[in-house]
Amino acid sequence: EVERVLGGGLVPGSLVLLGGDPGIGKSTLLLHVASGVSSERTILYVSGEESPHQLRLRADRLGIDGSRIAVLSEIGVEAIIGVAEKTRPGVLLVDSIQTAQVEVMDSAPGSVAQVRESATQLLRYAKESQVPVLIAGHVTKDGSIAGPRTLEHLVDVVMYLEGDANSTYRLLRAVKNRFGSTNEVAVLAMGEDGLSEVENPSSVFL
Repeated sequence: EVERVLGGGLVPGSLVLLGGDPGIGKSTLLLHVASGVSSERTILYVSGEESPHQLRLRADRLGIDGSRIAVLSEIGVEAIIGVAEKTRPGVLLVDSIQTAQVEVMDSAPGSVAQVRESATQLLRYAKESQVPVLIAGHVTKDGSIAGPRTLEHLVDVVMYLEGDANSTYRLLRAVKNRFGSTNEVAVLAMGEDGLSEVENPSSVFL
């Protein structure tokens, strides 16, 4: 479903932004993406919000085989890129851009300056290594302070995971896509096993 919305999958050298409200399921979706592409590529999953043990528990609950998913608990962008350059993953996932920090900057993680510079360095890594990078970002109420809308001009693809956290259903849609259409929408359902495709979305809305 993610690759359908992207219109061709994770393009080499692309920087993809997955935005959404806190708690909407971005981390769960990232794990599903990691699982979906790990049969063909190695994955480096960087988490600044959860420990490797917490990610393992989540993956076990989702029934995800993590044998080809390497996990790094790190917020320093320089350190993240350093590990990526050494391990050369097929896909780099960063969860989330609000926790990332560039050491030479004095501002706190999550500030506009840190978010922009972190994304800029990850974009440079993606272009130089030709490794697709997917970053998650929280949307604030006004969509500006620490929200991913400050990054929309930097990245190649912007996807939003939308819905009510108290509801089962989620919409995944692209609002910017340099490699394909923005007309595709995925309807997903959040259950005990994570997110799954809703095969007949019209029945949900009716």
